[in-house]
Amino acid sequence: MHLSTITPPQPVEPHEMMTPDPNARYIHGDQVHQDCIPKENMVFATEEEGYAFYMQYARAAGFGSKKHKNKAMSRVYACSRQGSSEFYKEAEKRKRGKMSKRIGCMASVKLKLRGKEWFYERVELEHNHTLNPDPCEVKHMRSHKNKHPVMMDYVDGLQHSGVSPNATVNVLTELHGDYGHMLMNARDLENRRAANLRKEQVDDVKKLVTFFNECRAQNPKFYSDIDYDSEGVVKNIFWSHASCQANYAEFKDVVTFDTTYRSNFYRMPLGMFVGSNHHLQNVIFGFALVGDETEETFEWVFRTFQRCMEGKDPICILTDQDQAMANAIRRVFLETIHRLCRWHMLNKHTVELNKLYYLHKGLEEKLLTAVNHPLTPLEFENAWKEMVTEHGLQNDPTLRGLYEHRASWIAAYFKGIFCGTMTSTQRSESTNRMVKRYHVDKSTPLHMFARRMYQMLQRRKDDEGLETVYSQDPPDTKTNYHLEHQLGRIYTRAVFKKYQDAYFAATSFRTKKVDTCNFLVYYGREGPTFSWSQHEFKVVCNEEEEKYTCECRGWEHTGLLCPHLIIVLINEQIQKIPSQYVLRRYSRNAHIDLPYDRNDTVQTGPDGSSLSCRNSDLLSEAFSTVQAGRRSTVAYKRAMTVLKELRKQLEEIPADEMPVRGEPATHDEDGHLGTVLKAPPKSKTKGSRTEAGAEQIIGARGPKLCTRSCGNCGLFEGHNAATCTRRQQTFAVGGSSAGKGRGRGRGRGRGRGRGRNEKGKGVMRARRRLLDDVEEEDEDEDEQEKDYEAASETSCESDDSD
Repeated sequence: MHLSTITPPQPVEPHEMMTPDPNARYIHGDQVHQDCIPKENMVFATEEEGYAFYMQYARAAGFGSKKHKNKAMSRVYACSRQGSSEFYKEAEKRKRGKMSKRIGCMASVKLKLRGKEWFYERVELEHNHTLNPDPCEVKHMRSHKNKHPVMMDYVDGLQHSGVSPNATVNVLTELHGDYGHMLMNARDLENRRAANLRKEQVDDVKKLVTFFNECRAQNPKFYSDIDYDSEGVVKNIFWSHASCQANYAEFKDVVTFDTTYRSNFYRMPLGMFVGSNHHLQNVIFGFALVGDETEETFEWVFRTFQRCMEGKDPICILTDQDQAMANAIRRVFLETIHRLCRWHMLNKHTVELNKLYYLHKGLEEKLLTAVNHPLTPLEFENAWKEMVTEHGLQNDPTLRGLYEHRASWIAAYFKGIFCGTMTSTQRSESTNRMVKRYHVDKSTPLHMFARRMYQMLQRRKDDEGLETVYSQDPPDTKTNYHLEHQLGRIYTRAVFKKYQDAYFAATSFRTKKVDTCNFLVYYGREGPTFSWSQHEFKVVCNEEEEKYTCECRGWEHTGLLCPHLIIVLINEQIQKIPSQYVLRRYSRNAHIDLPYDRNDTVQTGPDGSSLSCRNSDLLSEAFSTVQAGRRSTVAYKRAMTVLKELRKQLEEIPADEMPVRGEPATHDEDGHLGTVLKAPPKSKTKGSRTEAGAEQIIGARGPKLCTRSCGNCGLFEGHNAATCTRRQQTFAVGGSSAGKGRGRGRGRGRGRGRGRNEKGKGVMRARRRLLDDVEEEDEDEDEQEKDYEAASETSCESDDSD
């Protein structure tokens, strides 16, 4: 291609380089209809009509407007660029880059009262600046932002429901028909959310108590208690809805309790009492927000929970290895067995165990096998002794500490105790993750937190209702075995699936008949290499006495038939099983009759109609009206006239008084109304990473294994090229690579980092690997816990003028 054919970029015109003429005047274009242009002596019935007409003109012409003067008999509406502005802090530098837009524009109208009418006495349409009639530009002018109360309430509802800013914009775009017609931008939504957060944090505790009183008015079974100091500062909060207490009355056998952080504005740890229902779903028995994690605080929480449940303690409670929590449980739940979460026990020593796994080949597999498979305490102790002797770790402090606490977390010591399908606090942790992922974040105030927890309860109740409907279908049986058909009619769908999995596992076993009622069950396929795991399970099957037991004690521990017992029942052609071997908590009829209503709120109005049905019907009709009314100008005008008249008539009709089942909302069961409660300070928990005066930690926490070499000096000292003290000072110039390589050093090769064994595979390859037994959890949650980012701080509003 010849150089003569290349067209250079077009420059600006010469007249554009000249200083603008200060006497130039600009007026609206042809896009403004003649009927929309203000004229002198135009008459309006009210002041609002005159202002609305000028606003409509300003939007079409492309300039912002404001109320300039407000006198008894007249009003002046002017261009937003009227007047001038100077920076009010002369000694300081302006922080914001946006300058004032006021340049002395004289465009305005004067609206004056004459008798009972308003008219335009003076109209000035010329501006000393260019206009911006493009809708994408007009929407950014402050005076033309759509802040109708109904639309703002709708936006607030979307934000309160956790809808993301991008999704909110998409919804509003759909409502307005086009993004350019939506008189609101993303910054406006951020400012609105920040303003709502500030508003919600005012009188937070007072609003929380009001919500508790409303819940108690709906159902007097609602229970709440607030612990506060002598100055009225809130320390701890506990509450439980009627549905929570109903679930506890039916499934109180096993409870897990765990705390989680970063779930509210005050950083108060959230503790939830969680169990499992007949569909093997998580159910919540109570909520607690605590100011700290001391023994005194946990004792207050447990005693409050005990009073709420009328002194009925659970059979077993599972927690993590927290000594303060353990001491409080020992003093409050006298008859309850306290178990520690096995995953927490090993995870607490992850750093030390990873180092042992790296130094001792095969230790990881043997440790997890010894934790999961032994049937009796004696078998576990023999397996542990064999493991530490083989690797010479008799005096290792980590393994010695785990062994000393074996009676609190090793399954072999709890085979005769009913724990349902729970062997860890995974149910609490999965519920915690769901709470923080979908409902709250670390900017949520207390009263909104309690409301969100109520919404979560309703969602869990909806999930239970769905599973109840599905469980009414005929069971999906795999065989013609009569026992399978019997259990399929009784068990819920989820529990029956557990039985079918155990039935499939039973086909891998063989039986040897010792005598009429005693059998030995052994694994019929090639088993593991360690000798003590080749076990023959002793099974008793006495049809006459209706006695069925297995040495593994699976039924006693979980309430479900184990594979060893199932294979014997099949071989002995046992067609039915006695009712004492089918627990009510796993049946379709697990719910019991209670002396109170388990619904948390009144669901119907005085005429018996559902409030949700009213809302749904009105929304459907309203959306249909909008779609029909926007099709033509005539339809639009007709719809607006009818809707305005209808709204006036509806507002004159008094609201129904909803029936309540308890005391009025001012009922003060806890005695808080006489005390002015104050918001709690932000908590400093044991999980806090920024303790006062603590040294900041850079990189991974814990001792360095020093398995990677430095890319600069080549030494294995736990640092990389970026943190190496022996590197020479370099200066990045131009496009050089001196500034590259920030963060983790590349090293000389792919070393095996922390948390990896000799094969390069992750030790924590599955968060629940150690729980791989017949007591596996029902829910398979993701491993990473994603914390919500903090809410938007006070945003600088995008105003048109300073």
